[in-house]
Amino acid sequence: MRLETLPAQAAVAVALALAPSSLRAHSACDDPFPSADPAEVGVSSELLEDLRASVSDWVEAGDPVGAEVLVIKEGRTIFHETFGWKDRERGVPMEKHSIARIRSMTKPLVGTSLLMLREKGELALDDPVSKYIPAWDTGVCRDIRIEQLLTHTAGFKQPGYPGSQMAFANLRDLVDATGAAGPQMTPGEQYNYSDADTAALGCIVAELSGMPVENFIQKNLLDALGMTSSMCNLSSDDPRRPWVSSTYQTSGTAFQRYWDNTQAQSMPYFRASGGIYSTPMDYARFLDMWMQGGVREGERFLPESVVRDALRMTPLSASAGIGHAWHWQIPIGAGEASHDESESLPAFGHSGSDGTVAIAFPRERVMALYFTQSRNGKTLGSFMQLITNDRFNRFGERR
Repeated sequence: MRLETLPAQAAVAVALALAPSSLRAHSACDDPFPSADPAEVGVSSELLEDLRASVSDWVEAGDPVGAEVLVIKEGRTIFHETFGWKDRERGVPMEKHSIARIRSMTKPLVGTSLLMLREKGELALDDPVSKYIPAWDTGVCRDIRIEQLLTHTAGFKQPGYPGSQMAFANLRDLVDATGAAGPQMTPGEQYNYSDADTAALGCIVAELSGMPVENFIQKNLLDALGMTSSMCNLSSDDPRRPWVSSTYQTSGTAFQRYWDNTQAQSMPYFRASGGIYSTPMDYARFLDMWMQGGVREGERFLPESVVRDALRMTPLSASAGIGHAWHWQIPIGAGEASHDESESLPAFGHSGSDGTVAIAFPRERVMALYFTQSRNGKTLGSFMQLITNDRFNRFGERR
């Protein structure tokens, strides 16, 4: 599938003709995490006021341009606020349930898809990638294993492709060329985060499921979890377009808009390493499924034993000072108990390069999400520091 660039007049018509009041991306009756008084779940109002004041100060200082912040504890929403601009040039303020380009926060959904197929007996993690992608059956790639892709130890640098992604007609062509070129380092010897790893995993999902990886994700995760404001591709006629935030990046000392919802998506095909659009509330459904040991609202997506295995910090990433599991990021420190079967799951999450991050603290039953759409901003780290003070997080002990 190739997505057409929207003509300027048609793009404006799409954005303006659809009345947001009748096309809200999130329905008021769709409330997966009902609101609660913070005190009911052991969180002080002063703590949340600190969070509100900090984000407000950051936005006022110009980094980020806008933000949506969501904190959920024990399945209840205790903080959900917006700051700044969804589109500064048009004077559109950030709104709750705005759709963001979550970029690398796509990776855990691709990893989850692969693990779901593994549970059906479709593959083994020690299988060579070349078993499913013949173009990788070369001297340099023949021995690369699926688990090495999953743990970012396959030897590819970032992004790891032999050329621009835009030069390829589809994901499979990109991955075939990547395999033919081979990795830039020796597989299995060191951790190196790479988009090429996830792209190859996406092709394996497609090969085994008999459908494009984006269709598998849509059917088995987005639809199954009720993530109605999330999508893998943004078509020209998608009625949710008005709810997609503009994205900004730094130019000198200021942020400049580099994409808005009147334009076609950046890639002409689904970018498995970072193509999904979502909202904080939608992504929280996915995060919660993992935090609940692979179950969401009575439906099991993965066995708890697989969730535990998938959230073990890999030794090579830990030695690199990063903290990575099977396509999840594990905050250094929070992952110390990840190998202790008697303990609850470690903290885990993922960030996206357009300024988004989501993290779960299973011990305290807390999820915190910060979506900014301000690329190369400096506040993702500040947000993480703010919520992870006092060792793991600031939202109370396990109840």
